[in-house]
Amino acid sequence: MNNSGNSKKHICIIGGGNIGTLLFSDLLLNENAKVSLLTSKPEIWSEKIKVYNNKGVIVSEIFSGNISNNPSEIIPYADIIISTLPSNVFPEYFKTIKNKIKQGAWLGFMPGSGGVEFICKELFEKDCVIFGFQRVHGIARIREYGSSVYDLGKKKELYLGVIPNKMTNDVCLTIQELIRIKCTPLANYLNVTLTPSNPILHTTRLYSIFKSYKEGIYWDKQLNFYEDWTNESSEILLKCDNELQLILKKLSQINLDGIKPLSIHYESNTPSELTNKIRSIDAFKGIRTPMVETEFGFIPDFNSRYFTEDFLFGLNIIKAFAEIILLDTPNIDMVLKWFEIATKQPVFNKTGDLIYNLPKKYGVKSINDIIEYYGK
Repeated sequence: MNNSGNSKKHICIIGGGNIGTLLFSDLLLNENAKVSLLTSKPEIWSEKIKVYNNKGVIVSEIFSGNISNNPSEIIPYADIIISTLPSNVFPEYFKTIKNKIKQGAWLGFMPGSGGVEFICKELFEKDCVIFGFQRVHGIARIREYGSSVYDLGKKKELYLGVIPNKMTNDVCLTIQELIRIKCTPLANYLNVTLTPSNPILHTTRLYSIFKSYKEGIYWDKQLNFYEDWTNESSEILLKCDNELQLILKKLSQINLDGIKPLSIHYESNTPSELTNKIRSIDAFKGIRTPMVETEFGFIPDFNSRYFTEDFLFGLNIIKAFAEIILLDTPNIDMVLKWFEIATKQPVFNKTGDLIYNLPKKYGVKSINDIIEYYGK
């Protein structure tokens, strides 16, 4: 990527959902960036995008820039591409853009979990850089698609993993300048892949809510995902996170200091403390549980991103590494097996191994392979 002089960087955001819209709006405010958006419905977008705070007050209004649904119009010219697409959608989308990405371009993901570093492996031959955010840069909700979005709170600091590792500082400094949030380098991309964010947070919560669901059971209202959080949800969340920490211990040859236990991340030592903490986070308030209203009441929305992404491209990825290092994870297995039964989507084969083990598919089959892959 050409960083010489004061030339503007060409940045492409993929995805016009909650985070994509907010990120697009944030970057449009930066005079050093030329920003484009790839989205499926460009004709719906307004000439200006309004950003509201959590009190409903407009904090910025800016011209929306170049918006298209045609990758050929944007991708070949992009210095930096940031995908906000769900991890389960990106593999197919990648097929439509991979040959259009120019030599040396940077391809980023917000968030960077879901095994995207394997999906994009062939880009390393084009000297491209892959980077991922541990977590999204803020909480966003679309107010009106294509014209307005709520900024419900930004992170004060972001953590990035990069392949190849030698580019980590350059990427962090560049992204920090663009989005004006402190960006801290992680030792390697595995610190992003195994972060206990949505892949554990969403899946365990859904399990605790819907584990007894079967056809004919209904809820009389749509639950709040975080404000109605329970101690039972906290208990299973902490158990699965503890199993993740065991994975990290078996991978002690790799620097994974960027992955903090959820008890530290949320400053909570017991399930009840964790419940109170999660219920009290302002940015989490008003977020509904993925449910569908029927004539008889509410049922789980198995088409929600919480289901389609966070299990097979979230918790399943964490389980894949446990499988490679031969570590038993009974609680993670319990949640995945529930998902398998509830959605009728196969997760395990007859011998109890994962059907979809992404690292193994790309040749990562041992601890030494993991060290080599993330040490580049």
